[in-house]
Amino acid sequence: MDKLTVIDLVLPRLKLIRTEMDYTQDQMADILGISKKTLVQLEKGRQELSWTVAVAVCALFRESALLRAVMGDDPVELAEIAVHPEIHKRELAAGGTVNWWTEIGQWQQYRLQQHTTGGHYRILGDDERRLFSTGNKEKALVEFKKYMDIMN
Repeated sequence: MDKLTVIDLVLPRLKLIRTEMDYTQDQMADILGISKKTLVQLEKGRQELSWTVAVAVCALFRESALLRAVMGDDPVELAEIAVHPEIHKRELAAGGTVNWWTEIGQWQQYRLQQHTTGGHYRILGDDERRLFSTGNKEKALVEFKKYMDIMN
């Protein structure tokens, strides 16, 4: 996962997200801090989406069903993974009505999961808190093994 991938996921859906949220072009441009002219060019595919605007879309429209369909239950997490190869933190994992995660492994209270569309990985504790995230399968497996070793 990298910045370009996030941009490529957001850009073709920008107009659809705006429509889903029932915003006019003027409103959407104002929300994103860009001109209406720039928004029109982005929606028509005539201009490249900047990383800053892509992250703003992920953060400000993280509840968008369209965005979640391609980026998972927390689009901001995917943006984080694009710039940080590993994320170690203890936070409540985002949930929702759709299960976007496939169980890769389970050891006692720890679960290794892969996102069904984004392809990134996370480790959850028994309290459903995200302990680790990465876009790299090998790093996810190494980190998961560390949790297994802790319990032995």
